[in-house]
Amino acid sequence: MEISGQNIKNLLSSVSSDDRGAFERFYNLYYDQVFRFAYYCLGEKEACKEVVSDVFFSIWKSKIRLRDVDNINTYLYVTVRNEALRHISKNNSVNKIPMDQLCSFEPEEESTPDGILESREMRELLNLAIDELPEKCRLIFLMIREEGLSTKEIAKILSIQESTVRVQMKIAVEKLITRLKSDFPDISFVLILMSILQ
Repeated sequence: MEISGQNIKNLLSSVSSDDRGAFERFYNLYYDQVFRFAYYCLGEKEACKEVVSDVFFSIWKSKIRLRDVDNINTYLYVTVRNEALRHISKNNSVNKIPMDQLCSFEPEEESTPDGILESREMRELLNLAIDELPEKCRLIFLMIREEGLSTKEIAKILSIQESTVRVQMKIAVEKLITRLKSDFPDISFVLILMSILQ
């Protein structure tokens, strides 16, 4: 559901004024996004559910701050990251699960059955390859690919330099291209790149 910047400001203002109905709308609007980011940080769905609950509880407790939020996406990601770090330090038992259990990339229609099969196989392999990336590469890659965040936004969220974000993204793409190219040697570099960065 699309919502304009002014409507978001109004919604945040209502939540900060103790409007429970507005908070419920806020929760429904941002739940999926918060869950996805928690998954990028933790890689385990049950842990994510707990962290997501903690995130929204934390937001409600400090709702007065929402009046001063300029970028709700950055605010949410920072809140999720902090709660995820708390969860990890508290539990130390988060296990990664394969990305394809959460992120399924549906193959686009191809003109032939072979094309459909190859497209599906490449996406399955891509999911596995994403899951095998080093943790920081994986997180940054998913924030760019799935959330469409800019280098600057990611640097702010993760408290790192923009140059670090660029380097990690370059490493991620190179590793994914190498992995896909080894299984699909006849496919063009452009097609692999399009699949990775779609």
